[in-house]
Amino acid sequence: MPLKAVIFDLDHTLIRSHIDFMEMRTGIVNYLKQNLSIQPDLAKSTYEMTLQAVKFMEERGLREKVPSLLQDLNEIMTDVEMKCVSNAEVIDGAFQTIKRLKGAGMKIGILTRSCRKYADQTLKTTGLSELIDEVAARDDGEKPKPDPSQVYWLMERMRVGSNSVIMVGDHPIDSLCAKNAGIGFVGVLTGSWGKEQVEKLGSTVVPSVKELPEILGV
Repeated sequence: MPLKAVIFDLDHTLIRSHIDFMEMRTGIVNYLKQNLSIQPDLAKSTYEMTLQAVKFMEERGLREKVPSLLQDLNEIMTDVEMKCVSNAEVIDGAFQTIKRLKGAGMKIGILTRSCRKYADQTLKTTGLSELIDEVAARDDGEKPKPDPSQVYWLMERMRVGSNSVIMVGDHPIDSLCAKNAGIGFVGVLTGSWGKEQVEKLGSTVVPSVKELPEILGV
């Protein structure tokens, strides 16, 4: 079937956010050390640290306290994210690419592990918001990506099926999310991962979203 929608990651796919992820990870590490006596690896992603903390709670019969834990971790991440809203910059070619896709009749979704407030304000600040049809952020649901539930929500909102939508992102979490949802994936090299790393995910790889229309034939 012809492509009807594209779901983009936000940070380092469409924008350069300048979020201090080291500050974010350090905040989470300190919280887990002080409150759960967990010593996570600072090199791990916030996603991996969160999974470790949830597993720790569940193994000790504290499942009912997991929502409170997730709320606290979300607040730590949100505080760091909101410091960077005014510094967000659109990646070269992102505007033109989205306009071409929309001109071809496609819907545009955003799926981000950043918080909703950050996503909305960043899209507005950069001027991208007027081109976006739907947004799903970290705190919009109980299970952010790579869980596929928010992909299904976006697909329902945009009225597209799994055979007529793809995801575009810069990180393995994006690729895993697309795989979990049963949809195609295109990797871009504007994040921290290099070409060889992205190619190992078994996906099509382009330098940036600027090249996306060409490979999609738009």
